[in-house]
Amino acid sequence: MAKQTHPTPRKPDSAAAPLPPPPRGLYVVTATLTGFVIMALELTAFRLYAPYFGYSLYVWGSMIGVAMAALAAGYAVGGWAADRARSDRPLYAAITLAAAYQLAILFVAHDLLDGLARLGEVNGPLLATIIIFAPPMTLLAVTSPFVTRLLAPIDRVGSTTGRVSAASTVGSLAGVFVASFWLVPTMGVRFTLAAACALTAVVGVGGLFRTWRAAPVLLLPLVLLFNLPVPYWEKTAVWHTESPYNLVRVHKEGELTYLVLNSDTARQTSRTAGGGMTRGRYYDDFALGPVLVNAKRALILGMGGGTSISTTRVTAPGLEFDAVEIDPKVVEAAVRFFDLPIKDPKLHVHTADARPWLAANRHRYDIVQLDLYQGGPYIPFYLATTEFFTSVRAHMTDDAVLMMNVLDVSDGRELLYATAATLKKVYPSVLHLTHGSGNHFLFCFSRPRTLDEVRATLNEATVTPDASYTVSVAADKIAEIAPPAGTPVFTDDRAPIEPITRRALADRFIRTRP
Repeated sequence: MAKQTHPTPRKPDSAAAPLPPPPRGLYVVTATLTGFVIMALELTAFRLYAPYFGYSLYVWGSMIGVAMAALAAGYAVGGWAADRARSDRPLYAAITLAAAYQLAILFVAHDLLDGLARLGEVNGPLLATIIIFAPPMTLLAVTSPFVTRLLAPIDRVGSTTGRVSAASTVGSLAGVFVASFWLVPTMGVRFTLAAACALTAVVGVGGLFRTWRAAPVLLLPLVLLFNLPVPYWEKTAVWHTESPYNLVRVHKEGELTYLVLNSDTARQTSRTAGGGMTRGRYYDDFALGPVLVNAKRALILGMGGGTSISTTRVTAPGLEFDAVEIDPKVVEAAVRFFDLPIKDPKLHVHTADARPWLAANRHRYDIVQLDLYQGGPYIPFYLATTEFFTSVRAHMTDDAVLMMNVLDVSDGRELLYATAATLKKVYPSVLHLTHGSGNHFLFCFSRPRTLDEVRATLNEATVTPDASYTVSVAADKIAEIAPPAGTPVFTDDRAPIEPITRRALADRFIRTRP
């Protein structure tokens, strides 16, 4: 009988050899870094959306709601996949796919958002988050349940789950602080999104290969990150920067220079060449303050580019100002592009939030100028309540005026009436002056003043030729304001500014739709 022989098994080549088992710490690091990226993306999304959808509570709610749904889906898919996988390769493949998706989105995000802007502050952010952030967040959320399955012995599932969750949460905390306090305000939104993409690629590709052979694979996305398209507004703005509070842009159109914070729907400051009056814009109405009261000292809450200072000094050249502006980058823009006289001994600029500044200050003023809108028609709710206006009045002299611009583009003027109703709870006399652009100027006096008395004061005023038109228009158009019955009054406890503003914008959209 012939002796049977068996072929000697061929040793598998290195390309087909299984990956060496990774250090267990690699999985914990993976959970930490993906947690970092998820939170960095979520925080950056809000700033990315601001120029297109504004800065309202609805934008926050829409974005966070979709992000939470994406994370829930990722956790469920990750747990299902982990129970069926025989290695960690599906995990790192998912992370690599998340990096590839982020890279692709970086090239189309601004054009996409520009197209979605017309959908409004609810539907726009909802759809934008579904397209831009939900896919990579879902893929990254796979990590926690997958890593738990890879690390957990049968008898230590609880402690392993706790350790992985803690690592992911530590990464998320780091993402919050690094994105909020360094990346976004210092490096900008595009850089932050690019850095998140690069970190995701390093984790995903590094986990797949775990050798230096991964380096060439990473070169392509890193090269592409340096060739991202420039958003259209950066091509038209003469200056732009980011701060912890705003995306700040300065534009020039002929002789007009204007400041935009976040949303393109409104301009925070406009100035024509030579300064002074702004040729019919609402800023000119601030020059009426020294005409209406005998003023020596004025307070500005929401300085912006400082245009109200130059217009007020047309009628009161020697007036002393305290100007409060929360954003140091806005102050920088005011100095560089709007000729703010920062070295003027009668101008004191304070970089602070208006309400805390009032609480810490004891000076009293003859004129208070309030212009605190941010990112379009939105005003921070806590700066439009009876409690806030009571604090403002405590800083006014016995014969003083508060001047406030309200942007309300709706036919029903719901926001204007609610603001006026709130002011009437604090001030004995409230008058208003309406401009066709939707800007409504409110005059609130610390002592009772009749409409006839105010009109007489304006008609009898002696002013320079630059201010004569503004004064004559105000004398003709200033009127009493009577909010309808049932108009809400804003308080710290309840100030429904966002839904009122949303209805106003929807009303404008219906009226202007072709």
